[in-house]
Amino acid sequence: MKVLNVYFNNINSLEGENRIDFDKAPIADAGVFAITGPNGSGKTSILDAITLALYGETFRFNKPAENVMTRNTAVCFAQVEFIVSGNKYRSSWQVKRQDASPEGKLMAAQMQLTHINGEDQVLEREAHKVLALNTELTGMDFRRFTRSIMLAQGDFSAFLNALDAERLDILERIISKDIYSDYKKQIHGLTAQGVQKLTDLQERLADIDMMSEAQREAAELDLADQKLSFTELKQENTSLLQLQAGLQDLEKLAQSINQLEHSQSEDQQLLVKAQADLITIDKSTDVMSFKPGLDSAAEKKSFIDQLRQQQATEQQQLQEIEARLLAADVDESDLSALTRQEPAIIQKKISGLQAQTAQVRTDRQSESALLSAIEVQLPEKEKTLSVVDAWLADRKKDHILIENMPELGRLKNLRKLSADLQKQLKTFNKAHKSSSSASTKNLNRLAAAKKDIANGKKALKVLGKELEFIADGHSLEEVVAIHTEQQQRVADFVELFNLAKVHRRFVKKGFSKRYEHFDRAQLDKQLDAKNEQIDAAQKIQQILGLAVYREQLTIKLGEDRKKLEYDTPCPLCGSLDHPYTSKSPVVYDSKKALADQSAVVKSLQNEAKKLAQQLSAFNNVKDRNTEHAERINRVQAEWLTLCSRLNAASGSFSVSSFGAMRRRIKNEKNELIEIATLIKRYKAKNKEIAKLDVKTIKKQTVLGKLQARQKELDESGQGRPQEIVNLEAELTKCMQEESTLAKLISTLLTELGEKLPGVGKEDGLYDVLSKRRQDYQGYSFRQRSLSDEIAQIKAKITASNEILHSQDQKLQGLLAELGEQELAQLYFSKLDLLRQISVQEKSIAKSEIELQQKLSALQVALQQSSYESLDSVQELIELCERKDEIQSLLLSLQENIVQYPADIEALKKQLDAERVHISTQESLEDVVIKLRDKKVQMEIVLQEVATLEKNLQKQQQARQENAQLIKDIQQQQVSVQQMQDQQQQIDSEPENIFRRRVQIAVAEKLLLLTNGFLDKINGRYHVASVASEQGLALEVIDSKQNGSKRAVKSLSGGETFVVSLAMALGLSEIANNGRAIDSLFIDEGFGNLDAETLYTVVTTLEGLKAHGKTVGIISHVQGVKERIKAQIELVKQPNGMSRVIAQEL
Repeated sequence: MKVLNVYFNNINSLEGENRIDFDKAPIADAGVFAITGPNGSGKTSILDAITLALYGETFRFNKPAENVMTRNTAVCFAQVEFIVSGNKYRSSWQVKRQDASPEGKLMAAQMQLTHINGEDQVLEREAHKVLALNTELTGMDFRRFTRSIMLAQGDFSAFLNALDAERLDILERIISKDIYSDYKKQIHGLTAQGVQKLTDLQERLADIDMMSEAQREAAELDLADQKLSFTELKQENTSLLQLQAGLQDLEKLAQSINQLEHSQSEDQQLLVKAQADLITIDKSTDVMSFKPGLDSAAEKKSFIDQLRQQQATEQQQLQEIEARLLAADVDESDLSALTRQEPAIIQKKISGLQAQTAQVRTDRQSESALLSAIEVQLPEKEKTLSVVDAWLADRKKDHILIENMPELGRLKNLRKLSADLQKQLKTFNKAHKSSSSASTKNLNRLAAAKKDIANGKKALKVLGKELEFIADGHSLEEVVAIHTEQQQRVADFVELFNLAKVHRRFVKKGFSKRYEHFDRAQLDKQLDAKNEQIDAAQKIQQILGLAVYREQLTIKLGEDRKKLEYDTPCPLCGSLDHPYTSKSPVVYDSKKALADQSAVVKSLQNEAKKLAQQLSAFNNVKDRNTEHAERINRVQAEWLTLCSRLNAASGSFSVSSFGAMRRRIKNEKNELIEIATLIKRYKAKNKEIAKLDVKTIKKQTVLGKLQARQKELDESGQGRPQEIVNLEAELTKCMQEESTLAKLISTLLTELGEKLPGVGKEDGLYDVLSKRRQDYQGYSFRQRSLSDEIAQIKAKITASNEILHSQDQKLQGLLAELGEQELAQLYFSKLDLLRQISVQEKSIAKSEIELQQKLSALQVALQQSSYESLDSVQELIELCERKDEIQSLLLSLQENIVQYPADIEALKKQLDAERVHISTQESLEDVVIKLRDKKVQMEIVLQEVATLEKNLQKQQQARQENAQLIKDIQQQQVSVQQMQDQQQQIDSEPENIFRRRVQIAVAEKLLLLTNGFLDKINGRYHVASVASEQGLALEVIDSKQNGSKRAVKSLSGGETFVVSLAMALGLSEIANNGRAIDSLFIDEGFGNLDAETLYTVVTTLEGLKAHGKTVGIISHVQGVKERIKAQIELVKQPNGMSRVIAQEL
């Protein structure tokens, strides 16, 4: 966990809102920062804000809401943002007073927890739920958190320098006495977790469903059957896919033929239209003479339309300007007297006036808002001032505290010194009487120890006789061997039962009757006959192939035969007598016969393949039935063998006697439980004997120590009287000073209405007086500051009203001038539009006359021609312009029409050839349905194969898991037994022994963590415990001195600080419940360090940044302020309050 920032308001002497960011510069960059300021400035209030925001509690106050709120305020709050495991959270605490009055009653505290990763999400709003969730997130309650975030370095300095006999007690005070209850809870919790883990392991072992060897073998055989069925279905599916591909090819060829025929019909229609268009063009050769006149008339008409559109737009603009002038109620005769200016100049003036007007309005709004804000503050300030005046009048006597504060701290020190001196005197006075008393007690302990040893030996004899009775003449090894044999016997009976179940399943499954109507001899005979037919058909196919070759060769040599001449040698063979000089050879067409014969061969091969598949399937089914019968016999034989080995065979006990087998299993398990109970009793009694034996040995050791102690007491000397005399004199002097100071303080307290505090209550009264003094200073300063603020506010109100009046006058003048300029702009725009409209009307009239002349000339030419209208002439012109395009289209259509018959004929021949190779009469839809059915069958078989493979794989995993669980259970049983023994020991042993055990355990853990931090800090020192009868003895191992062992008291101030800091960090790790705290604070130990030691200390703390730690040092020591650059300085103000300043020196 790491604190990112803290944000608070009105906490103790820190008045107002303050925010400290630990994750930003300069603190984040430095890693070590100082919280500095004079005494009483509120340095520890920053820590109060952190704990309030997280837990609603503080280090110092039981009721924080009544003590932490700054005086004369109505609200205080604290907010902390922190990060845990990469997630950011914001926790807040807030308290208000009723009616928002500083004198109002405190209301209940409010808390809220928000998750702020990305978007804010409120997790809890109720205080107790926020506390519970914060404890869960951080892993620490308030007590653990305070021990983790505040490093107890000063306490561990005292721990290191203490005597061996005092260290464990000091450690108890540092950590608190909760360690004993926490230790017991931890032991009980670990034991419960261990027992629960053992139970879970046993339940998991019982839940494992394992097959017997016979069941697994049966599953493997079933898997092989299903895979064979899948192979057969796959072959059939392949044949259907080939047939589907052939049918799809036929369908595509038919579609191509239909498409070509449709295209041929469309092209013929286009050809007729193109020929007609060309004839029309040839007849209209003179129509192009009209084209120049028609184009000129069209251009003129378009120009007139553009002018009319532009005129309509300007007419609309003119109407809008006239409407605006009419609405302004302006006499145009006045406007006509104005000097004409360029439109750009007028527009520039208007823009400038508009900008000035907008600026004046903006300034006026700002000034008006400022005046409203100031006027709201005045009544509040005056009301607050009246409250402050009344408060100061009621508490005039507190002015004494500012001039003469009672020295309660000195009185407390004198009283403490007097009490310490009295204790030392009492201790020395008792020293003379301690020798005889200690000797008497030690003798009594010696007698009691001897008696306990005798009783222990007597009890050992009794336990030995009880152990012999339980064993009944047998050793533990013999009973364990019997238990092992019985375990194996139970397992064998369970295996016997599993074999019976497998046998029943195999018998119930029966034999496959698939293909039982087939006759193997008949299938062999049919297959041989079919192969002979294929051989004969293939020979015929070869003969026809040779015939086709010869025919093609004859056709190919037809041109060469024309070159043969009578009585002239053949150019190929040189013969003079050639048979084909007079006539050509007869050519036959054997292609169709070859195609038919190929189809016959393919059909015969398909039939032979089908017969071979049927024969293979018949053989596979027969082999599987044979294997199934063998499995049944093998399982029954295994059952009989195991039954004979268990000596359980009888006439009524057969493989189908499931009830009898269950009863035998139950009886064998009962015997196993009885043997296990006997072993447990034997071990428990044996353990009890060993425990009593160890106890007797320990008492004998104690007896030896008591005897040595008695010898030391006999040799001990007397006290030292001179020290008693010195202490009495010092005590008298101290009591006189205390009496004088008490009288002076009592006089001051009487004037303040307080009484002289009793012993130990000085700090409480000092806090009360300090608060009264601080409150009086704060109210006095607040009275002066409020008076000054009220005078300033009244002066600001007067000045603001004068500024608003001046701005209103300036705004009126600008608006008037702006209106005049806008009217002038509209008037001149109207004149410009009227002039433009007049020019356009003249241009339109002229263009219309020219258009009419052109159309008249075209009508005269049309009357002299054979054409009916100008529209028909225009159509003929467009057709003539497309003459080249039409001629190209005509040629392309003629070529396509010539090619269509050949392409259609080729596709038909290809279609007939493809049909020859398909022997089935089924349609494509029928084949698709068969494929779908076959796919479903394959999926079913595949699913069954997957299920069987998954079950076999699970069984393999179950076997491995079963073996591992048995091993884990054995290890966990040993661990649980050890934890139960430890729990029983701490529950039964005396309180003082238990406390010492816990102290030593915590000390060992603390030393282990301390050495880990020492390795991270500098790697030089290691702290080790040394065997000692007096308590906890420590020594320091210095690696820079060749691992020499040094006494703790030989460490310098800086070395002591480094070791105690490591111990404080170790305690923080113990307290944080395994959750790392990366934000730490130190509030002690710097006032008595010299410059060199302080340098070592700060350097050590800065080294913690490399391990993700941010450390805050709370100190008023000047050396700390000079050494550490990143600082949070608390500056005291005249009213007694403080303000927070984060800076980097």
